Amino acid sequence: MTIEYKILDVNELTYFTIRDIRQNAVDELVERFKNGYNPSKPLTVVDKNGILLVANGNHRLKALKELGIEQVPCIIYQDADPYKLAVEGNEDEDTYSPMDLFDWIEIISVMRNNGYNQQEIADRLGWSISKIKQHYVLINEIVTEVLDIVKGLQIGRVTKEVTNVTFDFTEGWFRNSGLYDIEDYQERLINDFIGDKCNWNNNKVKSESAKYKRWIDYTKIASDKLVNQGDLKEVTRLIEKGSFKTEEQLLSKIKDFNSKAENKLICGDCIAEMEKLEDGSIDLIITDPPYGIDYSSNRSQFNEHITKEKIANDKELSQALELTDKALEVLNNKTKSDAHLYLFTAWRVYPDFLKVVEKYFDIKNLIIWDKGNHGTGDLDGTWGNRYEMIIFATKGNRKLTKRKADIIQVSKLSSSEMIHPTQKPTELIKELLEVSAQSKDTVIDPFMGSGSTIKAIKEYGGLNYIGIELDKERFDKASIYIGGE
Repeated sequence: MTIEYKILDVNELTYFTIRDIRQNAVDELVERFKNGYNPSKPLTVVDKNGILLVANGNHRLKALKELGIEQVPCIIYQDADPYKLAVEGNEDEDTYSPMDLFDWIEIISVMRNNGYNQQEIADRLGWSISKIKQHYVLINEIVTEVLDIVKGLQIGRVTKEVTNVTFDFTEGWFRNSGLYDIEDYQERLINDFIGDKCNWNNNKVKSESAKYKRWIDYTKIASDKLVNQGDLKEVTRLIEKGSFKTEEQLLSKIKDFNSKAENKLICGDCIAEMEKLEDGSIDLIITDPPYGIDYSSNRSQFNEHITKEKIANDKELSQALELTDKALEVLNNKTKSDAHLYLFTAWRVYPDFLKVVEKYFDIKNLIIWDKGNHGTGDLDGTWGNRYEMIIFATKGNRKLTKRKADIIQVSKLSSSEMIHPTQKPTELIKELLEVSAQSKDTVIDPFMGSGSTIKAIKEYGGLNYIGIELDKERFDKASIYIGGE
């Protein structure tokens, strides 16, 4: 191999670009060369049949051309391998622009496209074949859009004037990240990583990748097991909202989609009727049981007014507590392993009902319903009461679909709209559904009363319901109110 030192015209030289030329590095060289080019830094040139290829020094060549410098010292090789010389030169510790992952990706890709096999590339780069294979995997498994994104944040490629978010992406980082297994979610993870200023440690990256891998696995399970593939979009939406912590929860929801649940309005004793239901079939309980306070409103002067009507099992607190206890004991078996409960109560008996609920469910919140206007009650001796209380409790680790404040402001119904003395607005029930309901859930109200819970469920859409009411006259009114069931 012949080697020759010679001063060449800049315009005679041809770029041999096996990697990107970084403009920020060129700009630094331009400033450095304004006072003259250092002749002890000749360009490395390969003479290929009269074509002078710059194997090492392409950044310098571009800077020279921008400055209009016409000649440069060169070391000229005859018939040498430009790839080998380029790699050796770029790995030199004195190089103006050190090699990074994306340079190696570019070099390997160019050589592969030019017909070199893995062993030939390894020989020219001076690498082991296993290292080449690892880079091949990265090139094949990481989508182009992701590589383009992270390349723009690689340390040494950008300046703080452009962005203060940089990171040293390496082949090992990608190999250990879990990104290879989540092609459809790679860009999403990387954008989240960047959004947090690349501050995630390895465990955090792996944890996020594992989450997306679980979503992919769950989507595959859903695709395989759903009878109607048209339901896959909705199940995927639930998966991506993180609704399922376990495969058991997912399979339970798929079962909901595959089964044609019958909506039920039942007139009868709720304990006896609920015993007939399938175990583990209920997702959500929303109910307003008797409080045991012998409720009767002072709002109207007329004895026949709706708010003057008495409520069954409301005479004695002990009677109401016993009934609620029995109902929740049955529902503990009839609910799924992950379920939510909303139970309305009053401030005077709240501690008593709390003790009953916590026997079967985990107490999470006390929610306040601000009715917007206080009732009458004792007009001379008490403050006007404008709120009611809702105990929120859970079973298992069912996730909220939306997080809201624990004070809900919904105007109470006017008495002219009511068919039951303690009737709740459907808009209030929908507030609860927005937080806890998922598509195809089965919701039960064992103390149906006016039927407002069931009516809200029907209007909300996409849910199944079971409503039970003991009083035949009230059941008939509720059925009409709900919609002719």
